Amino acid sequence: MGKNKIPFTESRSYPVFFMILITVIFIGILATFHQITRQRIENHRILSYKKTVLSLFDLPFTNIEADYNDFIEENNQNGMDYLTARKENQIIGYGFNISGSGLWGSIHMIIAVTPDFQEIIKLDILDQNETPGLGGRITESWFKDQFSGKDFVEQGKIIPFKLVPEEDDIDLKEIRQITGASSSSKAVVKILYLELQNIADKLGIKYD
Repeated sequence: MGKNKIPFTESRSYPVFFMILITVIFIGILATFHQITRQRIENHRILSYKKTVLSLFDLPFTNIEADYNDFIEENNQNGMDYLTARKENQIIGYGFNISGSGLWGSIHMIIAVTPDFQEIIKLDILDQNETPGLGGRITESWFKDQFSGKDFVEQGKIIPFKLVPEEDDIDLKEIRQITGASSSSKAVVKILYLELQNIADKLGIKYD
């Protein structure tokens, strides 16, 4: 007498087939949403970046696209991309996207510097992967604002800023590090120092 045929839904293969089917369906749904929202996300990223640039130079951004086109010029020299900010036909500063290694990944920043390339106007963190609540605090305003107005040139050379404890008073060459996140604090200062040197070399900036 022959064996009874087992329905496919009760076979050992059915759970595997079912999981593959569900996986394919959900991947298809996610891929569809990705395609639908990709351009919108990219447009938002670009708009957010332009707003950040305008903010660094204390320029208006009531109409971000129009204001960016009015005040900001995108340039490239010797393979170095940079931004020129103008107000009333006068150059008020230059902007640079800089990046380097943090504790857990890359840290991407943007800095605005004075036309003589000696003083930081402002600095902002575009992207980072540091530990939330510790190194991730490099995005906090109190930390970033410390760099504003600081001269990074001394005796004709670009200098690194010195880190001091968070509760200490600081002078013009010092930065308060984040308590419990000295590695992330050091990474920001190191990236800034190395990238400013790289920018000066590529753009041929010399100090008397």
